[in-house]
Amino acid sequence: MEVLTEALPDKKAFFTIDPYTTLSTYNQSLQALDNNKIDYEEWVLTINPFQFYLTLEKNQFPIMLNYDTITGTNWKNLVSKVKPLKQNDIYKLFRRLDNTSKIGRYVNNDVFNKALKSNSVVFQYKNKEQLFTLSKSYGIIYPLGKYINGSKRLAICFNKEIKNMVTPDHILLEKGPHGVGALELDINWKVLRNQDKIQKWIETPYFKDGKFYQTKPTSPLEI
Repeated sequence: MEVLTEALPDKKAFFTIDPYTTLSTYNQSLQALDNNKIDYEEWVLTINPFQFYLTLEKNQFPIMLNYDTITGTNWKNLVSKVKPLKQNDIYKLFRRLDNTSKIGRYVNNDVFNKALKSNSVVFQYKNKEQLFTLSKSYGIIYPLGKYINGSKRLAICFNKEIKNMVTPDHILLEKGPHGVGALELDINWKVLRNQDKIQKWIETPYFKDGKFYQTKPTSPLEI
């Protein structure tokens, strides 16, 4: 099971075993990590050949498997794999042969799926109270967590009018309809300045009509 790390792993720690393994071997390797209680995270390359990358606890590398470390181009196009909340989510997110190039299910959670065909406004919020207030007038608002040592609290809204109530310096990014992974890549580079990457779970808590709706089970997302 993947875990939430306190900081983004060192760029040099990202590696892929895809060129040297079958999907069956890849999944067996993850099972071996679980069996040996080695914490890991999965990452997805959003450009061809859509390889999966791994990071292991303490920036370890596999000892008995061939692997490639990440290149600059691939790093720029790499996003976190969606994380499960429920047991059934693990099955949904299991890597399968017929979905190798259909990366949407691994890249996009509920928020980023909604954003694909929407006009999105990513902004920095002050506190939960601000999101309670804004959601009364501007619809559903999803928090995206805390990043860069907690200095940025990010949220996303799909009503452009919210810009009238958020100070201009806190409007961090706007994007219209786009392809899979494009919004997340923009956040990672234009907002987080390549110092962090968005972490996401299959379902996201949200604010709507002045109320807060948590996921069940509770999301680890830090708000």
